[in-house]
Amino acid sequence: MEIPSGKQLKRCRKSLGLTQSKLSELCGVGQSVIAKVENESVDARASTLKKIVDALNRLEYPDQPHTVSDIMVEELIALSAEDTIQSAIDKMIGGSVSQLPVVSSRGSPIGLISEASLLTHGAQTTGSVRSVMQANAVVINHDLSITEARELLTSEEALLVTKNGRLIGLVSRIDMVRALRNVPN
Repeated sequence: MEIPSGKQLKRCRKSLGLTQSKLSELCGVGQSVIAKVENESVDARASTLKKIVDALNRLEYPDQPHTVSDIMVEELIALSAEDTIQSAIDKMIGGSVSQLPVVSSRGSPIGLISEASLLTHGAQTTGSVRSVMQANAVVINHDLSITEARELLTSEEALLVTKNGRLIGLVSRIDMVRALRNVPN
């Protein structure tokens, strides 16, 4: 990945008709920091540059997905760890879904039930969800970039999306494939 220079960022900002102050609001980086980055008088952190670039990209390409919140499934069927395995199976079949998040009483993700996790545990139907759930499910923040999520999904079935520690969505491989359909070459 090529890191943009301060001059390139300034040119992009101006082409979008943005002031430094407006860009500051959009990306959560102080206006004085943006000025220093554009004048190349500071060696900005990668996280700062990412915030600026992400904000500029959202404006330049508004119809394209940029973060996992743009592509996640929000209407989830969630389970508690005490639910039965049979109820999980019934919900998967009834909802035509391959993964179900498992959440605490406060709405925080604690695991994931998937077709693979059910089959891995001998296709048992008795017992609690806790006994067959993937406790090491990958939990990501809602503002994770599509690119980073795509990398994770090469080895994970699904990603649990949170905001302020609460589950707000799920991104599976098919959600990512759907997002790819809308990305120009």
